[in-house]
Parts: sequence; C-alpha cells; structure tokens
Amino acid sequence: MRQLRRRLPVVGTAIALIAGSTLLSSPAMAAPELGPQLSAYEGEPDFTGVTTNPETDNQGGVDNATMYGAYIPSSGVLSGNRVWCIDRGLNQPMGNGYDESGRSSVEAPELAYILAKWDEPRDDQADQMAHDMAIGEHVHSSDEIDHRDILEDRSLQEVTDGIGWNEDSQNLKDIGADAFYDDVLPDAYDLSALMGDEAAKYAGDGTYKAEVTIDEDSSAAVVSLVNSEGVSVPGFHGELTVDGAKPETTEITSDTSSVEVPLDFTDDVPDVSVSVTFSGMPTGSVTQWNPKDFDADGYDRASLQAVVEGQETTVQASDSYQGLYTPKVSSQVSVEEITELPAKVTDKVRLEHCAPGETIEDAKVEVYAEDGTISQSKTAPEDAELIETFTPDVTCEEDGTVDFKTDELTLDADFVKPGEEKSVTFVASAPASESNEAFSHDY
Repeated sequence: MRQLRRRLPVVGTAIALIAGSTLLSSPAMAAPELGPQLSAYEGEPDFTGVTTNPETDNQGGVDNATMYGAYIPSSGVLSGNRVWCIDRGLNQPMGNGYDESGRSSVEAPELAYILAKWDEPRDDQADQMAHDMAIGEHVHSSDEIDHRDILEDRSLQEVTDGIGWNEDSQNLKDIGADAFYDDVLPDAYDLSALMGDEAAKYAGDGTYKAEVTIDEDSSAAVVSLVNSEGVSVPGFHGELTVDGAKPETTEITSDTSSVEVPLDFTDDVPDVSVSVTFSGMPTGSVTQWNPKDFDADGYDRASLQAVVEGQETTVQASDSYQGLYTPKVSSQVSVEEITELPAKVTDKVRLEHCAPGETIEDAKVEVYAEDGTISQSKTAPEDAELIETFTPDVTCEEDGTVDFKTDELTLDADFVKPGEEKSVTFVASAPASESNEAFSHDY
C-alpha cells in the first residue's frame, strides 16, 4: 500500500488557489487575493473530489496541478451547480467570476453522455469519490471541447502514480488514506475506462429515442432506448405510465436489448395504453461557462478556468392496444317448417359481445339450399347452393349486443318438386373489423 508522505509547508510563497491546490475547508471563508484579474471575485467553491500535492502546485510544478472532482460554487450564476474545470493548471472557479455572457452550448456527444449518466450529487464516500475522479479525467482530456491548458495532458493514472496526495484535503481525511489508495484510485481507473468505452459505443451523434410497444401475445410492454445508430443504450432510468393494465413495475432501466415489463390486463377485452419517459438524458451538448477574464492577455495560473456542466433532456414514447371483441352469433328463422309454397321467410340474428358502438363492416347473411335435411357443419359444403345474400347494416349497441333481421326471402311454388324435400339455412358472418374478430354462424 502506498503511504501518504507529510510535506512541510512552503514558507514565503504566495498561495494561489489553482486547480490542484489545497482545498479551503469552509465555503464561508473569504476568498484570498488571487492577482489583479481575480481580486474582485468573492465566494469559494465546495469540491467533491480530492486535491493533489499543494507544494508543487503553488510553486508552479507540472506534475499534478489538476484536480479531479466537481466544483459547487457558493455564489454567482453558478451557485449550487456542479461544474467541471476544463483548463489544466488554471485556477479553480470562484462563483462571482462568471456571468451569463460567458455561457454557451458546445456539441460534445461523448462528454455529454458521461455527464448525463454518471454525474450526480455525491457524498464524500470512497466509491463516489472514484466516480468523480473518473469523470474529471474525461472532462480534462475531452477533445470535443477547447481547453486553455498550461499543463500537459496526462491520464488519471499518470497523474496519480507515485506522487502522493494532499493529506490536508478534507475529503481525503473523511475516507482515510487506506480507503483512498486501496479503493478509490483503482476504482477510479476502472470507472474511467468504463465511461470512455461506453461513451464511444453508445453516444452516437448525441440524439436518443425511446420506443415502446405492447405485445398482446406475451401481455407485456416492450421498451427500448436507442441512439442515433439504432443501438440499444443501457443504464438510463425510465418510468412507465400504464392505463388499462397493471404493470409488474413502473420503474425500469434500459439495457443492451429490449426490456419487457409484464402487464396484467384489467379487462377481458384489453384497452391499454403505455407510455415511457426517460428523464436525465444527454442532449449531445454541454454548457460551457467562460470566466470574465477568459479573453485577458497573458492568462496564467491565477486565471479562472472555464467550466462545463451537463445538459439534460427527456425522451418519451407511447403505444396503445385495443383487444378484439369476439362476437357470438345466434339466429332464429321466422318459419321452421314450410308446408305450402310460395312462402316468405326471414331470419332474426342476434350478436352478443361485440365492440360497443362499432359498426361491423361487410356483415352478410348468406342463404343456402340443399336437398333433403341439412347436416350441421362449421362451413358450407361445396355442393351447397347459395341462393341469396343479404347485406344488413349492423352497429353494436353500447351493451355489446345487436339484433337485426334479414329482408324477406321468397320461395316460389316450384322451389321444391312434388314429393321431394328441400332445406334452407341462413349463415350470418363478417370479417374482422377494427375491434371485432371475424365471426360466422354454423352452416
């Protein structure tokens, strides 16, 4: 285990709070004088990471004058915001050093992805510190934004390897040296690699789309979050809103493939709508704040850094599913036995369990004739004689039923030869409509 090395204070050196210097312990303390460009700025930031070696920083050393963590200024337009320095070696942000004139939006899909997915308020715990150090490396090294560095770009591991860290850092004191060296640093290296790999794979051009479909066969909502290239993006939290069914859960996390959420349909005939909302999604850009002295001649280590913060947006999708009603059909002819011709016959048809208020398109009642007595079957036999087709107008009532009657069927005197028997049957049917399944009366 690497041991912390106590360093003697530097005597007679003017201390400047640069990125990497000793962190002041209380936001209530007054800001020090930091040179002519910064003397007017008041307020002091809080900091979520750790500070590096203050001696080399204050003396202008080049090894480790970069801090890894988010700043939370306590004054000015950035008050309370988590912002990230982007200029290696320049001073940490002081709240009153920024105003709206320095604000801009910079397209940076991969950095925006990292900030949206990983940046969140944290306590000074070992695992959370590792997250912020890993984010800090990507902010400092991103080639999607411009930097005013006065120090060489080095990886997190290069900066932290063998140089020791400021043991006076309150954050470092909070977790302890053992936890820092045994847990924080190794985790930060691994997290930084993970963040970089994920951003390269999933950021795309910085645009994302939510998708949701209702699979009636599996009774599930199928949810996806995809990037501009159609690749499923994992690890973002979404919320389902469901009407007409009870979802197994309303909180989901996107994955590398679609996520299925089982639905318990409330009604026998489902009428379901599902929407999904993914909040906290990256916009593909970051907000950059340039300090008031950004354009000053000869900026140096007393100049405030430019900082960036994440942008967030929301993506949504919805789908609906109207289950099909299954009409049940029955009928009753007006005359069951004809003993004298000519004769007139009608058929009264009743539908039950059809979609309330819906017109059944292309409903028909076909009349077949057959010598002798008809044998009941599901469909008309090939030798059955179709003698008439009625096309009634059929609209289901609000209770899901409807009764209708055919026009009269006229059977002439020569319909049956003397001494023979003949039968007729009425077959009501309709193809599937918007909310009704197809139906057909038995032959």
